[in-house]
Amino acid sequence: MKEIVHITEAFGGGVLSMLTQLSNRAAAAGVGVTILHSIRQETPNNFSRLFHPAVKLTYVNMVREVSMRSDLTGLWNLVRKLRECDPSVIHLHSSKAGVLGRAAARIAAPRARVFYSPHGLAFLRRDVSPAKQFAYLSFERIAARLGGTIVACSKSELSEIETRMHARQARMIENGVNVPEIPPRIEKDAREVLIGMSGRATFQKNHEAFVDLANALHGDSAQFLWIGGHAEELPAGTRNGVVSCSGWVTRDRALELTASLDIYVQTSRWEGMPIALIEAQVAGIPAVVTDVVGNRDVVQHGVTGFVAKSVEEMTQYTTMLRDDPVLRARMGTAARTSASKRFSMDAIFRQWLSIYELDSYTHARAPLDKDEIAYETSSDSQF
Repeated sequence: MKEIVHITEAFGGGVLSMLTQLSNRAAAAGVGVTILHSIRQETPNNFSRLFHPAVKLTYVNMVREVSMRSDLTGLWNLVRKLRECDPSVIHLHSSKAGVLGRAAARIAAPRARVFYSPHGLAFLRRDVSPAKQFAYLSFERIAARLGGTIVACSKSELSEIETRMHARQARMIENGVNVPEIPPRIEKDAREVLIGMSGRATFQKNHEAFVDLANALHGDSAQFLWIGGHAEELPAGTRNGVVSCSGWVTRDRALELTASLDIYVQTSRWEGMPIALIEAQVAGIPAVVTDVVGNRDVVQHGVTGFVAKSVEEMTQYTTMLRDDPVLRARMGTAARTSASKRFSMDAIFRQWLSIYELDSYTHARAPLDKDEIAYETSSDSQF
């Protein structure tokens, strides 16, 4: 029996989205799947309902920040669980699991093929000091010497891995989404333009920049929506009514609200490859994004949206799209056509099976029914 073990401390957000897609499809194809995971604040309370019934979920206590005592405990627990699973493939997600998981695999499962998906490199974080950034880079370099293949989710991330981490084995497989579940942009009165972003109130997502954009452009012809945000999280001094906030919503509701947008904005300070942005492009919504890893890889500048190198450029590009419905329509159509093919999880999953070296095993089975793999990874989860 083929067995894949996924390990993650970052059990939420985009990591959880990719995990559900990969593990549910593999389980539906008859591959044994175990997920060793921790719990974060953003982890949905009902996360077990997101997974195929055959996926085994096992809690392992790991913490995000560096802690010698906690990390040694987490390492030992991973070693014990891996010995019980005896996996043929180990797939690690995000930085903490990437370090602890490779060490545990070296001890407990030396014959397993090991893959590490950073989902956003920790040393690119801008909410920590330069000393911490260097420490995270050093941990990544040390862990890379333990073996395994690092799999970037974007060309920009792969470049960072190759030039700064000096990884021996690295390749790229982009993030993907289940295209059929994403509703297309809703056609409506072109006189009122709805501009939105999606995400939690974190330093990384830089929702303050979105509010600044709204303050600059808000008016009768443009309204602003923050999907996933709360009014009390808006920066002090924000004019009343400038930004509407949905609050926490289910993933299905988040997709519905995204489909109501005319322009999608991504103001992140750093990324891996943001799922919400991919979903907006699949929905056929032109985007204006900051020029950071991940963002610049999803949006084709001048074709499916714009990549802004400054606040001034972001305001300029958003104004252009607001004032030109023909441009919005053309870029939206290009975004949907390109993204639906490029980011289809069907193709992404086949790439993962290939490097797992399980493609011959699953292809020998009957073709998957779409209902087998379409578990509602969104129906009751909170954004």
